[in-house]
Amino acid sequence: MNKNIGLIFIALAILASGCVSTTTISPVTSGDLIVSTEPIVMKEFQEQQISVIVLNNNTSQPIDSVSVSSFGLFTVLGDTSNINIPATKQATVNARIQAPAFDSVEDTTMLTISYASGLDEDEKPVIQTKNIPVQTVVLPDAELQFVGFVEDIDNLLATPPVSTWEAEKGENVTVKFSVKNSGQSTIPADSLVVYIDIENELIGGNASFNITQAMARGGTSYTRGVELPILEDAPNGETDVSVTLMQGDYVLDTQSLVLKVKL
Repeated sequence: MNKNIGLIFIALAILASGCVSTTTISPVTSGDLIVSTEPIVMKEFQEQQISVIVLNNNTSQPIDSVSVSSFGLFTVLGDTSNINIPATKQATVNARIQAPAFDSVEDTTMLTISYASGLDEDEKPVIQTKNIPVQTVVLPDAELQFVGFVEDIDNLLATPPVSTWEAEKGENVTVKFSVKNSGQSTIPADSLVVYIDIENELIGGNASFNITQAMARGGTSYTRGVELPILEDAPNGETDVSVTLMQGDYVLDTQSLVLKVKL
């Protein structure tokens, strides 16, 4: 009888040992995570730091080694934040990215978060991923150059531009400018606009100019100028004049000048 009891205990011990060796811990699923980040707006091939908020909505298990593993055509530079997030808690994961060419990106790019959670049958961490769509805008790397006041529209190249100008009421003032492509990709013709705006509307108005030249890497537009009339009853004193380069609704570059109206 005692011998039989002993055999039963040995059998139970073997079974218990087998159960432990094959037990797995179910990982936190991607559906348990709530991930968000701000829309991305940047110039091509430039670098930018991004922050991604990750909420571990699982009620019992943490997630480990949370990081940004990929972001479509954007390059994830170096090591990103590698953090642990307890159950029901949230944390911010930081990463540094570099934009691709401006003409290669869709309006939405999938960002992938990777994390370790649970153990497999070999007791190794299970690597999981979570994908979220992020609104992305990549702009051409264009900038203003040779911006300032000049004597008149017929002498744009005769004298260097100046940042401050004094004029009489009722006169026209001339602002000149050019655009340079400092990026790597060709900028199509008629895709950029320069806006010139007198801040004080009681002194004068505004104007705009379409850049009609396509510009390859290092290319420039023609030097152009616009005339801005000063109102006959304008108040004397100073006002800022902004010169802004835009593509659609996005500002690529801006410079500020000062206009002085005589008494």
